[in-house]
Amino acid sequence: MRSNRVHNLDLFTESINTSYKKHIKTKSKQALEMLKAEIDWDALIEPIEEELKKHRSKYPAGRQRTPLLVIVRCFILQRIYNLSDPRLEEEIADRISFRHFLDLMSGDTIPDETSICRYRKQFSKYGLDRLLFELFNKQLQERGLLVEKGTLVDATIKQAQATKRSGRDKDARGTKKRGRYYYGYKGHIGMDSDSDVIHSVEFTSAEVHDSNKFDDLLHGKEDAVFGDKGYANRKRKRMLRERGVFCGILDKAYRNRPLSPSQKKRNLKHSRFRNKVERPFAYFKRVLDYDRCSYYDLERNRFEFIMTAMIWNMRCLMSAPGLKT
Repeated sequence: MRSNRVHNLDLFTESINTSYKKHIKTKSKQALEMLKAEIDWDALIEPIEEELKKHRSKYPAGRQRTPLLVIVRCFILQRIYNLSDPRLEEEIADRISFRHFLDLMSGDTIPDETSICRYRKQFSKYGLDRLLFELFNKQLQERGLLVEKGTLVDATIKQAQATKRSGRDKDARGTKKRGRYYYGYKGHIGMDSDSDVIHSVEFTSAEVHDSNKFDDLLHGKEDAVFGDKGYANRKRKRMLRERGVFCGILDKAYRNRPLSPSQKKRNLKHSRFRNKVERPFAYFKRVLDYDRCSYYDLERNRFEFIMTAMIWNMRCLMSAPGLKT
């Protein structure tokens, strides 16, 4: 049986763990320390553990499970540093900042790639990825980081890992945008206009039109909604205004019905504010290197997108005033 227990005393000793805070503090180490200190991990893990218990009776007893807290933190490390399962296992063994974040001490077993993969399947299958996202957002709301006055909506196309010709990904679909063909999926977000926190996420195959997920991206408490021309709909605008919600959705020109000068002026004014919702997508791609999907089915790719949105929200948390240092 494979063993991944580390016995290298020079690399993995109690003295190293004890004197960890005396080491040079890189930005990476500081970020992980802040996340570890600022998140209420018990409130995050306990509800997920209860959900998992409902399904564990279906599986026979095996070797001792990796603690769920360690697994969730592994998911976070994986999305922040864009690591595959095998590479994550290697980095945990090699980097003391990772082991400190995971609370792994001398002689502790490092989570192996098989365990990480197995838990990911369970999270995606039972919707625990969405539950994890909602539990974390609840903490942000309790700290006043979700203002819930306005919502910005948008969607981004994520290219599939497989090509259409290969037929390996049965869930991916094709779509066209600005004359270019894409094959893959689409991630939809609703973002708080004041705090930039992503409060709603949806993930679909690429052919689903942005406007089809509009209602799912609203929390129902907003007094203003902003979106691009893809969400333009007379009935929708009328319904928002009847509810007393300011409609900041950009106007769309139609055949033989160009935009009037006043509509163009209105679009320019609202687009300057609406453009904030594109920042998370730029962060996903440029900082987290999340340019395309990593898996071959909708469930696991949805998990990846939700976890990436959660990392953005963690960034919002770390930039909030009054953090522990």
